Amino acid sequence: MWLKCRALFVILCFIAGLNRKCVVANADMPSVMEAIINALINFRREMLDNLQLSLEFHTEQLEEIKYHMEHVIEEQETRITKRVQELQEVTNHKLEQQQSEMLELQKKVKMHSSETSLQFNKFANAFELPNSKLVPAACNEIKSYYTGTFYIRPYDSVEKPFMVLCDFENHFNLGGGWTVFQRRIDGSVDFYQNWTMYKNGFGDVNGEHWLGLEKLHYMTESGSHELLVLLEDFEGNTTYALYDNFKIASETEKYKLIVGNYSGTAGDSLTKHNRIKFSTYDQDNDLSGINEDCTFSFKGAWWFYDCYCSNLNGKYYQAGEHVHGEGVDWLSFRGDKYSLKSATMMFRRAH
Repeated sequence: MWLKCRALFVILCFIAGLNRKCVVANADMPSVMEAIINALINFRREMLDNLQLSLEFHTEQLEEIKYHMEHVIEEQETRITKRVQELQEVTNHKLEQQQSEMLELQKKVKMHSSETSLQFNKFANAFELPNSKLVPAACNEIKSYYTGTFYIRPYDSVEKPFMVLCDFENHFNLGGGWTVFQRRIDGSVDFYQNWTMYKNGFGDVNGEHWLGLEKLHYMTESGSHELLVLLEDFEGNTTYALYDNFKIASETEKYKLIVGNYSGTAGDSLTKHNRIKFSTYDQDNDLSGINEDCTFSFKGAWWFYDCYCSNLNGKYYQAGEHVHGEGVDWLSFRGDKYSLKSATMMFRRAH
């Protein structure tokens, strides 16, 4: 046992690096054991110190690796974000190009439709067409997907076909095939006109116009028709009013307005004028007993009833707001102090 302890001590002395001669002959055994224990303790301390140093070294390496990885990830995120933005810009640019091309194509289609109408106009003027089956009686008989001007011959007594604006848009999911007879869009046409003008019509069917009360009478006197009123304010809000059983009476009855049931989103501002005669500034047919000339007071021509819930032939105001209520008004939509940006009245034969 003593020999084993001696040998172990010699080894420990060697490991500890003692630069002295280790003589243990005749040594006191307790002293030897104490020396061994102290050597072991010192050895463990050195081992722990070395482990601590190694741990600190590796911790620093891990921190460096972590910092490097975070830097790499940040660079990758920056590159990816930049690439996504570039792709988004390219995509948006292509979408804008496609939208522009589609709008240009729509313009060309409408232009082609107008050119076709003009060519047909020349054809109509060059040939006798009163009895021709080539000319439809109304817009809803025309097979088209695009709004434009077309010739129609709605009744036998007309000498020649005349041009109207046919609306084939699917407004508020109501379908197309509407014949436009009143249109206000920019104030380019003065609607403060006399009886003869409202009877025969005025303006340009491609822009602001009134088709004419006489035509309206003959086109609506037989069968059942729907009346659609489209309205828009200067804030871009659009709305509509739909009436069934629409009809315009003869001149003998002063082109009395007849409408049936209302539906829509604009509110009912026309039923008040139902079965009322038409009035202009030179022919006041609003004889309800109230001493007021509505055409003079509100600068329009309409089926008044001293005076109005609607006045879509009133004075056009570019900014919308006005004081006295003489504008293009539909009271249940924007009241009597707001002149609308656009108003369109159209009709078609009921399905």
